[in-house]
Amino acid sequence: MNTEQATEIYKRIKAGRRSLYTEDLHCIRLLDIMSNHKKGTYSAFCAESEIGQTTFYDWLRNFPVFQQCYALGKMIAQENWEAEGREIQHETTMPGTSNHRYDYWRYIGWSRFGIGQKSRVRLDLDPEGTPNQHYHQLIRQASQGDFTAGEIKQLMEAINVGLNAHQVFKLQIELDQLRADLVIMNENANHGNNQFADKGPPQKD
Repeated sequence: MNTEQATEIYKRIKAGRRSLYTEDLHCIRLLDIMSNHKKGTYSAFCAESEIGQTTFYDWLRNFPVFQQCYALGKMIAQENWEAEGREIQHETTMPGTSNHRYDYWRYIGWSRFGIGQKSRVRLDLDPEGTPNQHYHQLIRQASQGDFTAGEIKQLMEAINVGLNAHQVFKLQIELDQLRADLVIMNENANHGNNQFADKGPPQKD
């Protein structure tokens, strides 16, 4: 990207002109980028489409065809990575030297696909959502294959802690409301008894 292109993008962003989703354009572009062994990432798609990560996940949630294309694209990208590994396994190096191609290939494996080492976890969660909503959002993202088994276990444990705390908090609110209602009912009952209390036989003049 040169300065002229960057300036044009900046002007569009400043003017509030968002990149609008077009199924034919963006689904084909996504598959094309994900199948390109030199790219193969959603970040490359976002850069070419001039959108951010939030918009990308919005499109995944709202457009089923786009979601399916991304799921397929990830499989194509991983298969390209596997194919490259099958080529590297036959390469030989001098004793005491490193195979930099293999090191890079291994790095791509764990950074993109979570293979071999722990990678950064990208969460598609609404920061304003409740723990219950986060739970369902996490399950949906996990179904797209974004986490390893160990990662989903740790994330679910963290969400469960928040969910339990949220449920206890809601229960406490309900209990406080019940106590307040009970006080009001007792006060009303006592007030009614005072109005109709037995004051003895009427006095004669």
